[in-house]
Amino acid sequence: MKATTETAMVTKVLKIAACVGLLMSALFPPQRALATWATENCHGGGWGRETWKRSQADDYAMRAVGEGYEFGGGCYKLNGYDDTPNTATDGGGEGADCSGFTFKTWALKSQLGSGAGFHFWEHRKNIHGPYSTWAYYDPAPSYPFRLISKAYSATAFMDALTERHPDWGHVALIHQEGSSGSDYIVHARNNTMGTELRYLPYRSDADYRAVAREGWTAECYPSRCG
Repeated sequence: MKATTETAMVTKVLKIAACVGLLMSALFPPQRALATWATENCHGGGWGRETWKRSQADDYAMRAVGEGYEFGGGCYKLNGYDDTPNTATDGGGEGADCSGFTFKTWALKSQLGSGAGFHFWEHRKNIHGPYSTWAYYDPAPSYPFRLISKAYSATAFMDALTERHPDWGHVALIHQEGSSGSDYIVHARNNTMGTELRYLPYRSDADYRAVAREGWTAECYPSRCG
């Protein structure tokens, strides 16, 4: 009799505990991974292509002007403004950073040093690419871009100007060449300025180097050049 009573009490306690557990689960459900703007909005794709002109790259870059900036990001909604102005610079917001912006504009491949050819990335594809500002500032021989002279006679639109310091760096694209050491620059600047077009004296800054993508398709293509 005593054993039966003890068994009944244990069963009652277990039922109460189970009920409490169900109540707690209802009141405090397991935390899901927080969605970011990028995970909700960035569903673009990418594909290889045989041609990519400087003019196409310039058009691609200019479409992002006015959009946001995101450290390590790469996704643009293309509505003319920053969708996540109050999001932390690495919080999954809209935009690319400077090196990711250059990667996508130059239609580079996602494999480090993967050689010639082009890979188009839709603006809504959230990809940064394997190249940091260090890579643009001091490119390895296998990379599809190289250092060139900063002289106006040596550069063209969609070449880049880049600087690098121990803790930070920057890379920016030439939209239109200017004069006296300044140019119209299109770049993902920072979380405050976003992605912008601005006349800046990067060329005359001793910290900056010029770097050029290799293998651009001729502007006259598919017509016969010359």
